[in-house]
Amino acid sequence: MGKEIKVLQIITKAEWAGAQRIVYEICKMVKEYGNINMEVAVGEDGILKNKLEKDLGIKVHILRNLVHPINPFIDYKGYKEIKRLIKDNNYDVVHCHSTKAGILGRLAANKVGVKKVIYTIHGYWPILQYEGIKRKMAISLERYLAKKTTDLVLISKSDIELSKRMKIGNEKKYRLIYNKITVEKEKIEKGLLRKELNVDNNIKIIGNVSRIDNPKNPFLFIDIANEYLKNNDNVVFVWVGDGNLIQQVKNYVEKLNLKEKVKFIGFRENGIEYMKDFDLLLLTSSWEGVPITILEAIELKIPILSTDVGGIKEIIGKDSVFEAPNNISELIDKKLNSREITEYNYDNFVDYIKLYGID
Repeated sequence: MGKEIKVLQIITKAEWAGAQRIVYEICKMVKEYGNINMEVAVGEDGILKNKLEKDLGIKVHILRNLVHPINPFIDYKGYKEIKRLIKDNNYDVVHCHSTKAGILGRLAANKVGVKKVIYTIHGYWPILQYEGIKRKMAISLERYLAKKTTDLVLISKSDIELSKRMKIGNEKKYRLIYNKITVEKEKIEKGLLRKELNVDNNIKIIGNVSRIDNPKNPFLFIDIANEYLKNNDNVVFVWVGDGNLIQQVKNYVEKLNLKEKVKFIGFRENGIEYMKDFDLLLLTSSWEGVPITILEAIELKIPILSTDVGGIKEIIGKDSVFEAPNNISELIDKKLNSREITEYNYDNFVDYIKLYGID
């Protein structure tokens, strides 16, 4: 066994979403390596913190000044808080996830003199959501921070191409590492969602498990449901998740008189158990990296239909994505009646261990 390597992962939110799931999976993987001492810093208490501590015995630091909204005064305090944590614990590697943690964490790690600074880019929505001068400023900031990063991890080839087009970082720093999750399929039984909604087995369930916010575009999900339901009655559309648009989407559902057929049931920590009852996973995102929901659906052998964004087509193929919902009913019927199963053949997640300096 070689020298112990101390690694700190930093992420802003402690919710149970895509980037947080990857932090968890990395921590779970490093348990197999006795000479990696992994710790995590987050900006809040929450599900991620609880699962890291209870499931994996990972030490978690709460950074009260690491917050999602932009606030120069608090952000400066957050920077100092991260810098103090890194200095006090003498980490060999600092690995950042999410925008705010990526900014403050990389600046602090460089100031302290950490030799290995890694940043995983979980999609470019934080930049591409802006237009004009705001987008130019966001790109300029990311270019600057890339110079202070030893390894830029990208989760799809499409994000690598985006990085090149935006001239973010030296291409020699790019590391393509595909997302990976652990699914204990043998412990997941069908029927939980159908029982909760009192839906018979002869009714198809088309659903999504995701946050309800602008990047996920829940209004397109409702529009597609509205179109499909015009000629199909033996189906319900279900969205598992919560978010800042929850009231607006419920109002939209009510406006279209779809309450009996389109249901937003809120967040469930065991979302994959609800997904098990899906006959089709329908993603309507405007922006994505590679969503964890797709990897779960692949593991559960659930057909997938998605907007063509981020690295999704790279994973599920061109026949499972759409750009405009012009013939969406035809595509849904084809998926519901198909026996085709998507295989996931991208397994280089262990490359994170190599980045930490373990061969």
